[in-house]
Amino acid sequence: MAKNLKLITLSNKQSNIPEVFFSLQGEGPHIGRPSVFIRTSGCNLYCIWCDTPYTWNWEGTKYPHENQAKFNKSEEQTNLLSTELTQQVLHYDCKNIVLTGGEPLVQAQALSHFCKLLRHTGDFVIDLETNGTILPEKNIDQYVNTYVCSPKLSNSEIPQNLRLKNDTLAWFAQSDKSYFKFVINKESDFSEIESIVSELDINKDRVYIMCKALDLSTLASKQNYAAAKALEYGYRYSDRLHLRLYGNKRGT
Repeated sequence: MAKNLKLITLSNKQSNIPEVFFSLQGEGPHIGRPSVFIRTSGCNLYCIWCDTPYTWNWEGTKYPHENQAKFNKSEEQTNLLSTELTQQVLHYDCKNIVLTGGEPLVQAQALSHFCKLLRHTGDFVIDLETNGTILPEKNIDQYVNTYVCSPKLSNSEIPQNLRLKNDTLAWFAQSDKSYFKFVINKESDFSEIESIVSELDINKDRVYIMCKALDLSTLASKQNYAAAKALEYGYRYSDRLHLRLYGNKRGT
């Protein structure tokens, strides 16, 4: 079963219940839009401030994280056939789909089969949130309407050669499907963003900056600074609407 290429590994929102949920998009270009979210499990990076460490920070691994928690892999994952996931999505009266994670493109082949099944049932709009290190192949790119690409800065505490793949980022930059979202925490982050935006010739209207924040009080303390920086550099500011509405909870 584990080798089935149509099997998708999802994170859990609670015991044995996969994190597939209906909510408002809280970040990026489609903020406020009702969407069905599908949170995949597994990631090829390990950001120290990640707000979903339960998708990758397993017991027995060496990866550091701000909350110092480790998670039991078998308890945090559910495997669904693409046909089963399609039925879960069809339960909701919504055509907007967000593939998130973790890193969805780790499972691109299985997700492409799911997207194909979904499109056969109706006119769905599919967003894919990615860290920008894995090149989407045609089998999934043909189904994606929007990429929200979030390259990681040095504040993630990941070596640059792992978090910035120039050829892959260049592919996203030339795609009119792509928007870029950067998590900011300090002044020096902006020189890194400017370097990436300049090198890849990204239109600043497609660049969003967002505060590093795992709770509403932290967001409140940083939002005015981030908003001022957005005005200074000509970027767009992304709120974290889900924190305001629901707090830092799974399945929201």
